[in-house]
Amino acid sequence: MNKEILKKRGVHWGILFGVMAVTFLLSTQMIPTPRLEQEPTWHVLWEGSLAEATEADPGAGASGFLEIFFVNHSTIPWDAYDTNTSSSMEGWCNTSLDADGAAGTTNHAYSAADNFNLTVQWGETMDIVIRARWNRTHAYDGSKFINGSCRINLTTTGGGIVIAAATGDNIETSNETDHTYIWINVYWDNAGAGYTLNKNGVCMIQTISIQAKY
Repeated sequence: MNKEILKKRGVHWGILFGVMAVTFLLSTQMIPTPRLEQEPTWHVLWEGSLAEATEADPGAGASGFLEIFFVNHSTIPWDAYDTNTSSSMEGWCNTSLDADGAAGTTNHAYSAADNFNLTVQWGETMDIVIRARWNRTHAYDGSKFINGSCRINLTTTGGGIVIAAATGDNIETSNETDHTYIWINVYWDNAGAGYTLNKNGVCMIQTISIQAKY
């Protein structure tokens, strides 16, 4: 009698452990497998000197450089440079930092196509602003443009102006989800102090590097 009870108990325990083993197996199989997705990385979209940049019309639909401005230093750059109109910035450059002291002359404190030798007023405190745009391929996450996916690095030589922090600060000037681009003015203001070019000083924009994280 006792042997038979023990056998039955053994069968019961065997069934119980079997059920537990199957349950454990099924539960482990239902745990989602960790998946690693590719992290966005920085890509250089365009890189070159100021002279090359002025000839680098990005073309329809492309990300790229539009203009570079040397403007009077502002203590409120987030407000001063929040404009999406090139003509406004160009007019400001002409009247404030034009070395000839008059608007409409051949020397302007901004650089666009065929205008890469700039003569600006020495002794004036200035900021550097680059106007650029990034398209949906480079700065759109499927539902919106991402400001943090855009940056410009700038390096100078010549000793006239030394850029300590290569990456400028971004100010969105136009960010609409139904548009082709996000427009950004990127500025350098020497950590809030501005830059000053001494008399007969020379500043060479060595490299402008437009980059996107995607």
